[in-house]
Amino acid sequence: MKLSGSKRKWIGRLLPWLLLCVALLMVFSQVQNPRSLINVGVPWARVGALAIVMTAIILTGGIDLSVASIVSLSSMVMGVLWRNGWSVPSAAIMALVTGIIAGGFNGTLVVVGLPPLVATLATMAFYSGLALMISGAERITGFPESGLVRIAGLPTEYWILAGTFVTALFVIHFTRFGRWCYALGDNPLAARFAAVPVHRTHWFLYAASGLVAGLLAVIYTMRDGAIPNVHRGIELNAIACVVVGGTLITGGRGGIPLTMLGLVIIANVDIGLSFMSSRVEFFKGEARLVVVGVLLIAIAVWNEWTARDDAKEVERI
Repeated sequence: MKLSGSKRKWIGRLLPWLLLCVALLMVFSQVQNPRSLINVGVPWARVGALAIVMTAIILTGGIDLSVASIVSLSSMVMGVLWRNGWSVPSAAIMALVTGIIAGGFNGTLVVVGLPPLVATLATMAFYSGLALMISGAERITGFPESGLVRIAGLPTEYWILAGTFVTALFVIHFTRFGRWCYALGDNPLAARFAAVPVHRTHWFLYAASGLVAGLLAVIYTMRDGAIPNVHRGIELNAIACVVVGGTLITGGRGGIPLTMLGLVIIANVDIGLSFMSSRVEFFKGEARLVVVGVLLIAIAVWNEWTARDDAKEVERI
């Protein structure tokens, strides 16, 4: 049975919500104390904050594979400076500056003409190696307790996620800058002829990604210390949230609310499978990666199909 374009589009809109219901059922059918999910979800709050900025980058047709390495580098900078006698606030400020500089460097590479995939793949290795080099591949722990790791009873990562979401929602969906992002992803050549400031837009987005990565690194370091490469793989989870939510990986279509939907789906699938792993051996960490990978491939293919249907409709018009 061959589905028409309109049917595929309708199913594509309904599919994430069906996945959300399944994911929530997986979690809440097994959890006895829902309040425990607050601490369990902290790593996914980090993923979500990075995914929201990643959404804006992907809307332009770009991608940032180096966010995990920026988090690690910023964390190690803070740890090394604190170990060498700097105060925690001063070291934290330098970690933020490190994140902005690293993100800005990514943006500069993209502006001068390197494809975003190549540029951020190279800096992913560079920043990761730099983090290991300056720390000697050692953990740095023992930071003094800080009230900044929890605000109003919630881990600070949730507040970072909320602030990033509100800011990105306004900027991407209600400002001229957001329209530039969609224009760049939909038709870069037409955007240039329409006087969209291409270079400035790209650079700002990658710098913003570095800022959020640096901020997350500061909070993580205050709580758990500076640990090399502990954040490896977080960039893939962030991209998964963007794609599963329905944002087109090639740019031009999607949005911030869709990424939040994708985050809730992926996070609950992972948490639900984690709970199930205590009873079913198959659902260990590696198997959860397989499940998320299959889900990502399926939805990415479906998104491409619906995008082609939209393009054909435009051609007919």
